[in-house]
Amino acid sequence: MSKIPFRSKTPERNPNQSKKARYTAYFDQLKKDFNSRCGYCDSFDLRRTNDFEIDHFVPQRVFSKLKHNDYHNLVYSCKSCNRSKRGTWPSDDETVAIVGNSGFVDPCLPEYNSHFSRYENGEIDWESDLGIWMYRELSLFNPKHSILWQLEKLMGAIEEAKTIVEKNSENLKLNKGLSALFLIQENYLDKLFDVKR
Repeated sequence: MSKIPFRSKTPERNPNQSKKARYTAYFDQLKKDFNSRCGYCDSFDLRRTNDFEIDHFVPQRVFSKLKHNDYHNLVYSCKSCNRSKRGTWPSDDETVAIVGNSGFVDPCLPEYNSHFSRYENGEIDWESDLGIWMYRELSLFNPKHSILWQLEKLMGAIEEAKTIVEKNSENLKLNKGLSALFLIQENYLDKLFDVKR
């Protein structure tokens, strides 16, 4: 199976973000800066629900100069990556992010992309020794990441299909088949996120 680039766009934190008292107040701005994607695994916020959180890139347990609301230390993160990473840090110094082949690259740096790739089915793979360490610490082997990637592709195909349906409203067989597909996709999302309607 051939590989494809890990992600198409590197997130960028807004350099002019005004200071807020609580880091949780940055949620909407982080979502925008991270293109509604997890900084670590690049999963898209498909449901725009509470499946995403704010991670402190440098964990609070090693803060000495950083503040809990330092915008440039925050990452828009899916729950899976945030909970896998937790307080993991390779040193007891907030300025030392990498020790040998252990540590984290800030996902807003372009070099983050060079440590990972994807297979055509959305599974994430590592491309460096440091990438292996991050892959394990972030649990990027979790099938949820490739499932979300595939669901995002499916949703894109469904949106294209909806356009076709609108243009071919007289084709009842096509409309019926695509409507069934839309329901299947919604059911998968509900099961994935355990959403009760």
